[in-house]
Amino acid sequence: MRSCFKSTFLLVLVSALLFLEPVAGSALADPLWSLDFQAGDVDVSNDFVLVTTNDTLYVFDNAGNLILKRPAPLWAGVIDGNLVTIEDTNSTGIINGIRLRILRVVWINLEEFSSKNYTIKVKNFAWWLVTKGKDRMAVVDLEPMGYSKLYLLGRDGVLLSTNLSVYPSEVLIQDDSTYVKGVSNIQKFADGQGIMLNFPLCNYPKSFDVHGDFLAALLMNGSLLLMENTKMLWRKDLEFKEGKIHECLYDTHLSPVYGKVKFLGKNVLVGVDNRMEVYSINGTLLWRLELEGNVTSLEASDSLAIAITPSKVYFILKDGILGDYATNARHVAVSGLNAVVADSQGVHFFTFKPFITVTSIDESIAREVFSNETPNLQIVLGKAAAKFVNASFTRDTMEFNGIIYKSTWKKEDYCLIQPENGRVSIVGTHRYGTRACLLYYKERKPRKLTLLRWRDLNRNSIVEIEELTVLS
Repeated sequence: MRSCFKSTFLLVLVSALLFLEPVAGSALADPLWSLDFQAGDVDVSNDFVLVTTNDTLYVFDNAGNLILKRPAPLWAGVIDGNLVTIEDTNSTGIINGIRLRILRVVWINLEEFSSKNYTIKVKNFAWWLVTKGKDRMAVVDLEPMGYSKLYLLGRDGVLLSTNLSVYPSEVLIQDDSTYVKGVSNIQKFADGQGIMLNFPLCNYPKSFDVHGDFLAALLMNGSLLLMENTKMLWRKDLEFKEGKIHECLYDTHLSPVYGKVKFLGKNVLVGVDNRMEVYSINGTLLWRLELEGNVTSLEASDSLAIAITPSKVYFILKDGILGDYATNARHVAVSGLNAVVADSQGVHFFTFKPFITVTSIDESIAREVFSNETPNLQIVLGKAAAKFVNASFTRDTMEFNGIIYKSTWKKEDYCLIQPENGRVSIVGTHRYGTRACLLYYKERKPRKLTLLRWRDLNRNSIVEIEELTVLS
């Protein structure tokens, strides 16, 4: 039910937002919350935000509440609701006369806090090549002078262990397929079998991404191509600032200094110099625009992309720029409609969901009250909103403006509506109060802070608009 709810509201939100024209810097994006410490790395999922510093790992929910803190491991990420860490056991083993480092892989379910762990043995742990998929991760044992080894890891253990035929520079996971980029080729693993995608040695992929059976590659000469499995579907020659040269002119071959490609859903998003372009799967150019600076990096989920320039990050939907944020971004991550940006000032969490919740109960309330409608402002709801409103709560009370309001379960409840910074926070002492204020907001859309009381006048344990009283 949870995934169905999220998918429904995602479609509603994207449908509402995609009427925008593709123009750069269309609006300023406002983070929901920020942290004032320096991050060594960040990750994000639909429900959780991970931040690591030099010595500490933190996991937060979407409202910025700390839910886990522990010493920083060698690597950490969030995969399918699990915190996954790779830790050094400070022990070694010898296989065939080779001393190997023993690493512990730990999967922690962040809802139940149950965990599983197992070990792998590697000679050279390539932490910068660790890649996560929807339910698995890839680890490379790097061998500079021989065959490197690829491990695919799931919650219950090693899914695949195989030697690589290419020297790995990048790894991507798409569903059950894994792609390893070499110098002039890409090795694909699916169903335990490996196939090789070859490119001219002098015109290899500068950047690539995968979606389903499709692979998009930006080649070294500025050409953009799309492949389905091993078949090339189309190719576009893109312009870039330094000029354009085709194929195998070794002595004068030029490549875009700034060039990245990502899938944004089924569309192909490419950044060349300071220009963004989006192509459909059949090769049609959907839109093109210029940003205020060259695109140094590009990250994307199926719903949201982030283009990073030296002074801004741009949040992009498939039909144009959603907004931008002035920052010198050092690390970014995106998942669904959530994004986290780390810069020299701290860590900033952005979300473009219509409802921000941290419990399934609050999600259910939003689904029932709004059905398939989209709110006029983004709503922070229930427990997620408690830290953003000018009130404090105990189990049965709300304190607001120095007055304590006591609620009785299923009979009487109090709640706040607080519009601020382009979004609105809605929270009740109990779930009935949260539903009452959400229902009132849907019907009346107040623009100022509003305190409501709900009394179950007809004793049917159902919140109805006629039972609400505005107190301030």
